[in-house]
Amino acid sequence: MDFLKNISFELNYEWSSDEDGGEGKLNPTGAVPTSRFAIVSSAELDELEKTKNEANTVRQTLWAVNCFQTWLRVKSIGINFQSIEKAELNEVLRQCYGSVRTTKGELYGISSYVRLRAGLNRYINEPPISRSWNIMQDAEFTQANNVFKGVVKQIRRAGKDRTTHHPAITPDQLILTHSAALRPDNPKGLLNKVWYDLQLHFGRRGKEGNRALKLDSFVLKTDENGAKYFTLSFNEETKNHKDPLERDRENRRGAMYEEPENHLCPVASLLKYLSKIPPDAKALYLKPKMTAAPTDNVWYTAAPLGVNALAQMLPKMCKEAGTQTVYTNHSLRATAIQKLSDAGLAAREIMTVSGHRSESSLKSYWRPSMDSRKRWSHILSDQTTESAVMPVKQQSTRPVLSPDIYFTGCTINGNVQINVNTK
Repeated sequence: MDFLKNISFELNYEWSSDEDGGEGKLNPTGAVPTSRFAIVSSAELDELEKTKNEANTVRQTLWAVNCFQTWLRVKSIGINFQSIEKAELNEVLRQCYGSVRTTKGELYGISSYVRLRAGLNRYINEPPISRSWNIMQDAEFTQANNVFKGVVKQIRRAGKDRTTHHPAITPDQLILTHSAALRPDNPKGLLNKVWYDLQLHFGRRGKEGNRALKLDSFVLKTDENGAKYFTLSFNEETKNHKDPLERDRENRRGAMYEEPENHLCPVASLLKYLSKIPPDAKALYLKPKMTAAPTDNVWYTAAPLGVNALAQMLPKMCKEAGTQTVYTNHSLRATAIQKLSDAGLAAREIMTVSGHRSESSLKSYWRPSMDSRKRWSHILSDQTTESAVMPVKQQSTRPVLSPDIYFTGCTINGNVQINVNTK
């Protein structure tokens, strides 16, 4: 770094560069350029800092802090997060994990304990506390984390784990997709169908990002055989993909292909929807017009659907279609993973569609089909035939025929050798 000592700068010069990529040059000036650097207030910086977390993450952090502060108040314990030492906080957390309960005096579900610890970890690491600790991994918090793990095991042993997973909708899928709720010949039905198709084909989460989707969030492409398909824009930000890249680069996370012979073709539905929205629309999902004829050029207003309306899309469709179960939005993600798994796709292929980064994350979504469970039972009880244990791709569909059926009523004179392949 000694070479830096020999470099001096003239403070009355600034480096500027032409917008069209021309060479930069030194311009003698005493003024600060307003076009190069924006003037950002402290309040704006604070707002930018707050928006680094998803809204749901912020809510969970607030819940964790309120829960912990309530516990401290009931236990008459006072602490200062900015000055407390690790050893002291470890003992406090050790007691909290072991004794915290719901307002009814019952154990929380495992997921709630996980959110409590993660929320407290975020809280003490963010301004104004900013301790740069990890209460989930630092060695100084080993005792507290051992109690945490013990509580989780206690809940599981007692059979009180209330963690619920969103079920796949495969039993009711035909009822739903062929119902009036998803008919593409009217504004509401077309909106529902487009939302349903995109959620399913791209394994999207129930609420994440739907309100932020734009008209260019999905790109129409044509493959080498001339088939049309939609793919996600590459720079869409999701929970598992935070790095924005150039928009014209194709995202490899799945695709929604056209089905020309299908009157419910998902590509045709999306193209029709895009043709029926007003030119000044900013969001992808829009409110249907109060009245619209099939021949109208525009079926939707420029006003986007609200977050609450988008969060209730699938439950409302289920009620209208009359399915046995009223599913949540996230069930479509579970359905996509289940169907791909049942079709024999490898975990790495499913992860490409769903956006998961580890195979372990898929385990909570997968449920064995009844056909699979029946086959397993036959294997374990040794009641299988050769075809039952043979992989599907290797099963033969050719019948085993007797040679007699080819020559019924025939008269053969002379010596004739006939070879019949019955394999």
